[in-house]
Amino acid sequence: MIIMTKEEFEDIYRQHYAKMYRLARTMLYDADESKDVVSDIFARLLRDCDGPQKDKMEGYLMTAVRNRCRDVLCHKSMQERVEKLFLQESMQCQIVSMNDDDRLERLMQFIEAELPPLSQQIFRLRFLSEMSYEEVAQAAGVSKVTVYNHLSQSVQRIKEYFQQQTAKRQTLWNSKTNWIS
Repeated sequence: MIIMTKEEFEDIYRQHYAKMYRLARTMLYDADESKDVVSDIFARLLRDCDGPQKDKMEGYLMTAVRNRCRDVLCHKSMQERVEKLFLQESMQCQIVSMNDDDRLERLMQFIEAELPPLSQQIFRLRFLSEMSYEEVAQAAGVSKVTVYNHLSQSVQRIKEYFQQQTAKRQTLWNSKTNWIS
């Protein structure tokens, strides 16, 4: 490990930025995300004030880019799974329906009574304010992974609650029809 001066850092930046960006762009297919990845790595290098020896710098930086891109792709995959899960659940249960004020009201009551404050905030920002995951993460002051985790857990709890409610109504309906027969 070696402590860098400002000039050394600038030299490293100029020498390696283009290669790092190309690798990130190749893996992510997104210019903005690629720039963010490379910037994050340089920010970490600067913040930590240490790095590998100069002869190992390129390998270190390229490995860091590869690993960070893998993290981004993993989180994207998680985001897609959460979105798909919520879509499936909302379609199956028809929980959030503008034509069904009663269900929407029950959903909001459940959220307020049963979900932790951060989960409530994340749920409202994502589905009522229709913010992107990144916007929700910024507004809530948490990472995108935290947003995905809270949404996934919230959707699971909502699903279980409404399945229980449906089962109770079905049992009640069955007992009433048996009584009439």
